[in-house]
Amino acid sequence: MRKGLFLLLVVLVTGGSLWLLAQPQAQVPFSVLLSPEMRKVADLSRRFLEDIQFKDFKAAARYSPLEEQKSADIPKLIERLFAVKPEFLDIQRFEVLSAYLDSTHRRARVKLLTHVKLLNTNELRKPEVLLYWKKSITGAWEMDLASSLQE
Repeated sequence: MRKGLFLLLVVLVTGGSLWLLAQPQAQVPFSVLLSPEMRKVADLSRRFLEDIQFKDFKAAARYSPLEEQKSADIPKLIERLFAVKPEFLDIQRFEVLSAYLDSTHRRARVKLLTHVKLLNTNELRKPEVLLYWKKSITGAWEMDLASSLQE
């Protein structure tokens, strides 16, 4: 009886661990999972890079404040962050390295590691990217595009 319970417990723990690792949140450090706000900005950062990965610049611009969305120059951001023209960039995968909130919990910074291939040279790179976020008056997180361009 005890062996059966022990075996069931081991199977449940192993299965739960495998399920947890299969979730998108498993790609972030454990400290990020502890805070709902850090999880939110990490998830937004992953979705932003996914939009860039699929060259959906209009969708990528929607993370900026509403008044900046039409003028958001996502190709310029890509060129600044990755030092390559967007048409030569193949983002193969990315992962969140860290996410930080300031003391007011109204500003956030997310550091990501990207694995990219330059299509014109077949060169592989692993640049780190910093994305800056601000919480709007409505409570929604918006990318601070100007700060992300400067970094």
